[in-house]
Amino acid sequence: MHPSRPRSDTTCIDPGDRLQLHVPRGTLLFAVEGQVHMVEPPRWLAEQMVSVEQHLSPGQVHEVGQDGWVQLTALAGAPARVARVPPPAVGPRLAAGLAKMRRAVALLARRGIRMA
Repeated sequence: MHPSRPRSDTTCIDPGDRLQLHVPRGTLLFAVEGQVHMVEPPRWLAEQMVSVEQHLSPGQVHEVGQDGWVQLTALAGAPARVARVPPPAVGPRLAAGLAKMRRAVALLARRGIRMA
């Protein structure tokens, strides 16, 4: 396996069974076989809590948009296998650059300069 490529975990779910997985934002869920109903963690949208739901068929991929618990249900018919690929780790140079950018934005905000 390539060192910068994240390792995937495969989960099997029996038909009708439900599984909850805690995943970070950016995790890819890949339906390997079977039909899966996926519900993302709830998030705020215009003063309402909403959850993204999607049916995944074999070969379909979904990127999780929010940290939290994802609920997977194998739909009737056959067991389902879902591969979970975590988001790539942020390298030290990128992390340092983001920290520097956050400090610069905070400094501008303290001086009353707004960024458009």
